Amino acid sequence: MEFNVLIGGEGGQGAFSVELELTEILTRLNYYFFAAKHYMSRIRGGHNFHMVRIADHPVHALNGGKWEMIAALDDETEALHRPDLREGGIFLSREMTKEIGAESKRLFGEMRAANTVLVGIVLAVIGVTPEKMAEAAESGKAEYLKKGGDFAVRWGIAGAFPVSAAAVCPVKFDGNQALAFGALLGGCRFMAGYPMTPATSILHYFSEAQDLPVHFEQAEDEIAAINMALGASYAGVRSMAATSGGGFALMQEGVSLAGMTETPIVVAVAQRPSPATGLPTRTEQGDLNFILHAGHGEFPRILFAPGSIEETITLARKSFDLADRFQIPVFLLTDQYFADSVHVVEEEEIPLEVIAREYPVFDETYKRYRLTEDGISPLTFPGLSDALVKLDSDEHDEEGKITEEPDLRKRMVDKRLKKMGLLKQEAVLPTLYGAMDAAAIILCWGSNRLIVKEAVERLNADGLSVCVLHFGQVYPLTPAMIAPYRLEAKKRICVENNATGQFAGLLKRELGIAVDQNVLKYDGDCFTVEELYRTLKGLLT
Repeated sequence: MEFNVLIGGEGGQGAFSVELELTEILTRLNYYFFAAKHYMSRIRGGHNFHMVRIADHPVHALNGGKWEMIAALDDETEALHRPDLREGGIFLSREMTKEIGAESKRLFGEMRAANTVLVGIVLAVIGVTPEKMAEAAESGKAEYLKKGGDFAVRWGIAGAFPVSAAAVCPVKFDGNQALAFGALLGGCRFMAGYPMTPATSILHYFSEAQDLPVHFEQAEDEIAAINMALGASYAGVRSMAATSGGGFALMQEGVSLAGMTETPIVVAVAQRPSPATGLPTRTEQGDLNFILHAGHGEFPRILFAPGSIEETITLARKSFDLADRFQIPVFLLTDQYFADSVHVVEEEEIPLEVIAREYPVFDETYKRYRLTEDGISPLTFPGLSDALVKLDSDEHDEEGKITEEPDLRKRMVDKRLKKMGLLKQEAVLPTLYGAMDAAAIILCWGSNRLIVKEAVERLNADGLSVCVLHFGQVYPLTPAMIAPYRLEAKKRICVENNATGQFAGLLKRELGIAVDQNVLKYDGDCFTVEELYRTLKGLLT
């Protein structure tokens, strides 16, 4: 059983506050839910709407069908969304939400109380009792929620769509929060960035980590941010930067500097529709090729694109370890949809072990760029021992001094590129959902993971034979990642949020696997389960 509610209004009217407070209370009451938002690139005005799917089982995507309830904080919500209300659904018109606001101001002396009253109405509709509301309420807000329950009783909608609270020990995460949490578990101790939607909340989470041994620096621009992070890494702490596509464009010299100096760094890139400013607050997976080829020159890198809260935490943590071990840049690709989506996961599913950086010491014979068989030179940091740690953005010898000697230049390039073989050995294998011998396979990466999974579950319930292969690591790709699945014997469909099938192209270039069909979406919105289910069914029947 599930209940889908949409709250729509102008920017500044409080729809986000309703989502935030509702999801906090649902977590305390042990409900499963998923929440996402659609907001415009302005502080006030425009039309924003927030979508919450509440269920008695785990849910991690928007259903995409009809809404059981729509609450209109403005007239545009009625015009745009009322046609999507299911038969027998609840529509709170603008006049009704005005009434909520007026009575809230009369009773509690402030209009902001109306947001909490609306939360109380939603809770009453799914069957939460006044006593349970009071238990879960924030300090001083129990009466607001109770008033919401009173409205629901007066309008005859209390208990109209009951949903059981079935989670055992739920924890609420949004995508950016999970990435920041994973980075802290990875031993990140310095983070720099310049605010840019949809990466800004990563910076916000770090700025609030006052009781943790991590320093956050809001730089004057993205060029400064990546160079600060590189400097901190050189000095001895695990470091990262976070940005979106336009900001990452300014980081190119810094990325290339990391490649030449072999300085470990992690960069989170929250994608949004481009080119240029594009759609600043919408979603897309259009920067894969850009990040894959970022920075002038040839040097190894890893690209992760997690698709669940647990995978985000795990891969963010792992990124810092791999960046250190191989002295390379590691990139975490996310997007607006996943960055802003709110999930519930069970506490036992969250890894908590912190991976700390090692601090080896060397004597005065230390050579930072010593030529080694595996391409990995010894890494230490200034001030720890008698070792002199030199580096330069020019090509250099083993000690770090500038050189233009042709043979040494070739040997240094070969040394750096040797790491690719080791990176492939460490590749994170894709995740399979469904039967390995299925007749068709849906290939996807990044944030589409759980949308595709649920759509395919519906297809299999219809009697089709389909499985999903999700790639949380998108580079490097290795034959071992696909060897068990006999892709050549299956119908292959690749699902992506871009216009050119960038990941499908990468599969062809790196592994020689061509897909039979691309399912692409690039209008700024994510896929929904229902939409993808219908599209895939049309291709498979």
